[in-house]
Amino acid sequence: MSSTSDRKELLPFLSLSAFLLLLIPFLLMSEMFYGKGSGKQGMAETPKMLDRTLAELKDTQDVRQKKLGFFALLKPMVLLENSYILEQRRWIEALNLSQLTPVQSSQLNSILINYRLMDGSDSLPSDVSALRALVSRLLIRVQPVPVELVLVQAANESAWGRSRFAREGNNLFGQWCFSKGCGLVPNQRSEGAYHEVAVFKSPQLSIRAYLKNLNSFWAYEDFRQARAAEPELKGARLAIYLAEHLKRYSQRGQAYVDELKEMVQVNADLIEQAPDEYLR
Repeated sequence: MSSTSDRKELLPFLSLSAFLLLLIPFLLMSEMFYGKGSGKQGMAETPKMLDRTLAELKDTQDVRQKKLGFFALLKPMVLLENSYILEQRRWIEALNLSQLTPVQSSQLNSILINYRLMDGSDSLPSDVSALRALVSRLLIRVQPVPVELVLVQAANESAWGRSRFAREGNNLFGQWCFSKGCGLVPNQRSEGAYHEVAVFKSPQLSIRAYLKNLNSFWAYEDFRQARAAEPELKGARLAIYLAEHLKRYSQRGQAYVDELKEMVQVNADLIEQAPDEYLR
């Protein structure tokens, strides 16, 4: 067989190989960001979970290494959760609201319930104009929170992952729960108070609950409106801008906000240096 004919027979194989080389990174990225259960008309129910724990944080007297270790552990979790929120947003924006499939209707209904714009007894509006108005309100909520703000607030609320509630309950943001036995009882709880500090199975689930809180709870409507008003702001600048709208997160009010803003400014470079993914 001539070398020319050899090359011709190899062409289909080489083309297929090139296609697979292009496809594999896409499949790996999809697996990184999304868990099982996605489909052509819907999307995965939750982001992929990372099997990392706060016990991996090393005790050190080196402040820089202590901070970098904290950011390196949590940053990939925050990016996964934010990427899922962004994927949700893109999925919603791509819907033809006048011709929803049953799968799309069911998933949109679930998202609206998750973001506290509907309850379990509600159904999607049959009027397309009303549905569009509802989805417009939803899109104000379905947006990522800058990683710089998430990480400095986690550091502030959890003493860099070393507080009792972080160590015993994976609670990075001081989230409360209100049924007996739902979490950890604060040592300094006021007489007559019944709240507990929520317990999570992993730090990533604490991050997820925090993002849902900012994106859906009524107290942070001002935060969400401010974010929607400045779509061009990114990174640390956006984090500092949005921190100003978190006065209700703490009883300390403006003092708490000022502390968060200073933490973003001081730690932005370290957060940037922390890897986006875990190095195996």
